[in-house]
Amino acid sequence: MALRAQIIVKGIVQGVGFRPFVYNLAGSLKLKGFVTNTSDGVFIDAEGPALPEFIEKLRDQAPPLSEITDVSVSPLPFHGYSDFTIRKSADQGGRLPFTLISPDVSICDDCLRELRDPANRRYLYPFINCTNCGPRYSITKAVPYDRPNTTMVDFTLCPECSKEYHNPEDRRFHAQPNACFTCGPQVTFELTNAAYNKPGHATGIAAAIELLKQGGIVAVKGLGGFHIACDASNDSAVKRLREKKRKSNKPFAVMAPSLQTAQEFCVVSEEEQGLLLSNRRPVVLLAGKEGAFLSAAVSPQNRFIGVMLPYTPLHQLLFYHPLRPGHGPETPHFTALVMTSGNLSEEPIVRDNQEALEKLSGLVDGFLFHNRDIFMRVDDSVVRISELKEGSPASAAPTPKPKISFIRRSRGYAPDAIRFHDDGPEVLGCGADLKNTFTLTKGPFAVMSQHIGDVENYETIKFFEES
Repeated sequence: MALRAQIIVKGIVQGVGFRPFVYNLAGSLKLKGFVTNTSDGVFIDAEGPALPEFIEKLRDQAPPLSEITDVSVSPLPFHGYSDFTIRKSADQGGRLPFTLISPDVSICDDCLRELRDPANRRYLYPFINCTNCGPRYSITKAVPYDRPNTTMVDFTLCPECSKEYHNPEDRRFHAQPNACFTCGPQVTFELTNAAYNKPGHATGIAAAIELLKQGGIVAVKGLGGFHIACDASNDSAVKRLREKKRKSNKPFAVMAPSLQTAQEFCVVSEEEQGLLLSNRRPVVLLAGKEGAFLSAAVSPQNRFIGVMLPYTPLHQLLFYHPLRPGHGPETPHFTALVMTSGNLSEEPIVRDNQEALEKLSGLVDGFLFHNRDIFMRVDDSVVRISELKEGSPASAAPTPKPKISFIRRSRGYAPDAIRFHDDGPEVLGCGADLKNTFTLTKGPFAVMSQHIGDVENYETIKFFEES
């Protein structure tokens, strides 16, 4: 093999720490050259004796959030690079871009430990993230995936965050949403119902917790839009929310602080545990237990409860933020919170602060805002485990096999692509009037949109066009 090659890697390879991985792998093998993002994927120009080993390890040791669909290798004449660098992303000279974008993923274990560590500079910071976790699709405005092409463009890295961003040995090397208290997004709280006592806490999250403890209803700006939250064990709060937002018996989704807490009010199989704990963090439909502590108004006349675990640092803090400095709770503030979509009936989930004030003020008693813009609204995914009977020899009984069924495919899964065996024509397939989604095909891929909803009003049509 030639000692130099042009390598193009396609798939989910942007926003998942792929360039830092390439940089460090090339360094460990003493290769020279460069790596850059392009609108088609990741472009690598590398040279050195260990080039064959480098190409083999690209697939075998790729970052956990990446998904490689194609690696093309073209030999080149030896150049004589002096080092290996990460170059500024290229825009492919005006070509129509096509690269797969990572879905939004939940906070990783490393960031969660730092969030809870009083000695860490990001202790209690609600937007902590790294190359292995955090917002992706919801903040991406264009490809290639770089900070100027995301809604983080308005936040300039402070010296400490910049040092992490440029340090190849750091977990946040080229993490585009990287931020901290000094340079990143912030939360604010606004009480809108004078019937409740004004929270006495200075921090927005603690104030929201206090209002929820009083039985209040809070609009919480999350990853892909607003949730409307209340204490799921407070019967009067849940009934009031149902009266205001959803008069039918349609169930509310709830968020539990941990798997162990969810098991107190639901039956959770091994497969369901895997879904709840995955970095996709969907709402999972679980069989409720008799006599559980949740309000019956959460899921009236329905033996199933839609349950999810916290997937952003802000959600984690709603359960564990100290109400007094230095006094973190031994147990979570709530056994479960209702976390229903922040929208008016049949409209898309609300994503902007001003829009939330205009549309949700009649439903809630206060707002927990933040100033990181949501470019693409993405509602929570809803799944369930069903048993699929596989064909088997007549002498053997059918073997039940767990299967994931999507009730709503959205955050955590969209815009994951399905790969075909061959290239095909470019097609737009639009879903039905009810529960709308659409699919675009390109080459060997079918890219499905997030859940759009019922396209019976102007707001949902706008959301369809945005997506």
